[in-house]
Amino acid sequence: TCRGPAGGAGPRHFVLLSAYCVRSAELGHDYALQFQYAKKDFEEKLRGQTDVSYSIVRPTAFFKSVSGQVEVVDSGAPFVYFDLGNGKSATCNPISEPDLAAAIIDTIADPAKKNTVWNIGGPDEGLSMVDQGKLIAEILGKEQPKLLGVPIGLFDFIINGLQGAANLFKSEQLEDAAELGRIGRYYALEDMLTTDPAERYGKTTLREHYERVAREGQEYDPYTSVFGSKDKKEAFASSKSKPE
Repeated sequence: TCRGPAGGAGPRHFVLLSAYCVRSAELGHDYALQFQYAKKDFEEKLRGQTDVSYSIVRPTAFFKSVSGQVEVVDSGAPFVYFDLGNGKSATCNPISEPDLAAAIIDTIADPAKKNTVWNIGGPDEGLSMVDQGKLIAEILGKEQPKLLGVPIGLFDFIINGLQGAANLFKSEQLEDAAELGRIGRYYALEDMLTTDPAERYGKTTLREHYERVAREGQEYDPYTSVFGSKDKKEAFASSKSKPE
């Protein structure tokens, strides 16, 4: 849908903002998601054409994706994470939106990025969900972090229940709900982490992002505020905007 109209405008280079998680579809993991296969299919079409050069940029995660519980922790509630067993939780090195925008520009200016796939994360080495919860508590001035580990198996119970109901009642709405559950489970299990230095980019660390949110608040995003609410975000932002 994008390449057709662009072809008439005479472009020479196409930059596709994809996602790091597409690798699961490439590898044929049995838990790969529908949207990952859709992105993979478009990437393959882009690679297969010869009309324009291309760069495919796959960010690990955005800062806002790991900021949804700041207001919750500030209110005194625990930071919720999914426990993978043996003290493990998913790890990521997300990238800020300005850094990602700069990286996209670099793909146009740097000939080495021509006709390549660039997995890209932020400058951090990677923080687990537990580390993120502790970091948020520290920045908010909490004496001790409150962490609540939820067994990852809870997702299976929820997904199986929704899928069973969707099959029984032939419900597209329940089918969509089951797929959302699979998406949640995927990101609770999989590390969104780049380890190659060439795949770490930018200057803004996750700590710096959390510090800014603690000072200024953040906009409400219904897709990333799983454990928060619009009211809590607005109240938090309002408290940060009041003069000392």
